[in-house]
Amino acid sequence: MLPSLAKTFDTGKILGGRYRILRELGHGGFGRTYLAQDLNRFNELCVLKEFAPQVQGNHALQKAEELFEREAGVLYRLQHPQIPQFRELFQVQQQDKGTLLLVQDYVEGQTYRALLEARRPQGLR
Repeated sequence: MLPSLAKTFDTGKILGGRYRILRELGHGGFGRTYLAQDLNRFNELCVLKEFAPQVQGNHALQKAEELFEREAGVLYRLQHPQIPQFRELFQVQQQDKGTLLLVQDYVEGQTYRALLEARRPQGLR
């Protein structure tokens, strides 16, 4: 767990008036990823990617935000059965600042890391 990346959203919290946080799926240098229910789509599962980069300085933060928004734009244009569908990009206000969130379809299955670890003993990558 990243010591400087505090947990932002607790289980049960509703964001954007429609996404209920179920649990954290993972975290990295740009934030956390959560499994959520879309209350406007019959509690369908989805993924919320929180933008919380671990960068220093205004310029670095601005560049990271630009890259996050670019990712959202690229995902919006991609249409492929093996790429989770982009749903929306929105912002929530908390602790006197805005937090950007990207919403995608949830795809059930193994993580990429688990797949790699399972193949490693076989010499596959």
